[in-house]
Amino acid sequence: MGTQVSYPGIYIQEFTPGAPIQGVGTSTGCFIGTALMGPNNVATQITSWDEFQSIFGGFIPPPTNSYLAPAVYGFFLNGGTVCYIVRASIGANATSDLLTRQASPQTDLVATAVQEGTVGNTISVQVTDSSRLATQLAAAGSPQTTLALAQASTGIVNFDTTATIMTVTSNTGFVAGDRVNLSNGGPAVTAMVASTQGATTIVLAGPVAGAAGLIGGTVRTDDLRPGQTSFRVVVPTGLVLSLAVPPGALISVTEGATTENVSVASSSGTTITLSTPLVNTYPMAGPSFPQIASLEFNLNITNSATGQVENWTLLSMNPLHPGYWGTVVQSKIIALSPPPSPPTGTLPDPRPKDAIYNLSGGANDDQNVARSQIVSDPGKFIDPLKPIQDIDIMAMPGITEPGPQQYLVTHCQTMFNRFAILDGVADNTPGFTLVTAQLGEVISPNGFAALYFPAIQAVNPLSGATEYWPPSGHIMGIYAQTDQSRGVYKAPANVPIAGALGLQTLMTDTDQGILNLQGINVLRVFPEQAQPLVWGARTTATIVDSDWQYINVRRLFIYLEQSIQQGIRWAIFEPNNLMLWGSLKRTITEFLNRVQASGGIQSFYVRIDSALNPPAVQALGQLYIEVGIQPTYPAEFIILRIGIWQGGSSVTES
Repeated sequence: MGTQVSYPGIYIQEFTPGAPIQGVGTSTGCFIGTALMGPNNVATQITSWDEFQSIFGGFIPPPTNSYLAPAVYGFFLNGGTVCYIVRASIGANATSDLLTRQASPQTDLVATAVQEGTVGNTISVQVTDSSRLATQLAAAGSPQTTLALAQASTGIVNFDTTATIMTVTSNTGFVAGDRVNLSNGGPAVTAMVASTQGATTIVLAGPVAGAAGLIGGTVRTDDLRPGQTSFRVVVPTGLVLSLAVPPGALISVTEGATTENVSVASSSGTTITLSTPLVNTYPMAGPSFPQIASLEFNLNITNSATGQVENWTLLSMNPLHPGYWGTVVQSKIIALSPPPSPPTGTLPDPRPKDAIYNLSGGANDDQNVARSQIVSDPGKFIDPLKPIQDIDIMAMPGITEPGPQQYLVTHCQTMFNRFAILDGVADNTPGFTLVTAQLGEVISPNGFAALYFPAIQAVNPLSGATEYWPPSGHIMGIYAQTDQSRGVYKAPANVPIAGALGLQTLMTDTDQGILNLQGINVLRVFPEQAQPLVWGARTTATIVDSDWQYINVRRLFIYLEQSIQQGIRWAIFEPNNLMLWGSLKRTITEFLNRVQASGGIQSFYVRIDSALNPPAVQALGQLYIEVGIQPTYPAEFIILRIGIWQGGSSVTES
């Protein structure tokens, strides 16, 4: 509410500005290609070449047409820091379903071979039953494998006049909180022990009906009954109950033919507390008493082809248990995972069924066939990337066919938040007709792609041989390094390509002039230096729309649009009034002032007014904001005019 104005003077009103806009990232790459191993068609983020080698296996021995490893190597070598990898593969990891113990088994867990290929078909997983409690009892020197419920029985000698203090033959074995059964040939009475005193006194929690008739009878530990959630057990010397039966443990309660499985919520001293109440009655009158056993399982994993063997013991299906399989099993042979859909129905025992499971379905990869899948069905690998918002630059190293390149360009144009780097075809024809024809297939009207030519010469670290590699990975690293050191507004050009020794095709200024004006970015080696340079900064929109002909201009607008979009999201559903308009204008202006101060733009304006937003527009729940940006263009052509000056007259060469 505004301040009420009542006297002449100056009034102060404070306003809260919108949160400052934070610039989004611009240098996260994404590569699609084939590799030695790794996740299949899953975008995996990595932050180093070492991580790529660990997950995807590094360079593929020649001969190969897979350029994913060289591209990622060049990306990090040239300053890249973060990228996603999408691996195409026809290989498969062997799997096996570990089944539940129901009459009609369902999938309890899925075992998947870590190593892709037919080698996984030689893996077996054996599930055997085990008991953490039995193991702990053996360690304590006890011959037992189970625990008996604590029980006590003694004669009733007398009651006091309040019928709450009972004199017994011996109160040994009774503790506060015990529920007891009192009888003398007639109907039994139950009561709760409040405390014990001396050696022969039990104080009950309340008066006992018919106490006089119970004198001479027996008091004993009451039966376990439905709904009960705690009980005491007999703990041998040397056993710590909380370690033997920890929270999350599955235990069985058994007496004769009656049994049920329940989960432990907590255990301490001699008392076990359950997560869910008992459903059965368990007599405590003897001569046998209910027994407690813990139910865990072991995994014996064997790869008969490699001789690898792993044993994982005392596992549980409960995440609260210290032996939970999801945190304990760190196998180098298989990966365990829950099934896509959890088992349905009642699972009295959620452990996998005791059996031997043989993995099957493993198939070897063929990088050539996998590459052909990228060419024939690029959407299979590109479309799943739509939800990943932090991808900024994309490439398919060595994929120069028009179909997948067009698909990638369309994807970037449609998403409007990422940029495609394309590799040029090998071309030594007069006038470079092949790469010129390629450009016609990958035009991006709004400048969301750039085409680079020719291939670079580099040394394969695996073989030591000199090879020609498509440049997209190295170029992407230069994009990232330029963004980080200068800003996205700086054209990623006139930069040496780290790791490049030469080029597959050498060109003159005249050669490049033809290609450059069409929108093909040429890599050059100049006489005064040996290392190739990036000598072009154009998008593939050059011949369509000159507004978007420069890479840095298009990527600057991606940066500005995404930053503003995310930075003003707080305004959605706010009242559409002058206060909101002013707050948005201040927020956007402050952000653009920062960009301008860094040299990213020359000038700008932000417009939010009633002409853009008349009442009819506001009634539709819409708010229009107009932002005009004058970007900084790269000095692509520097025309130097030099003349002879003779103290008053000059001669100019042009």
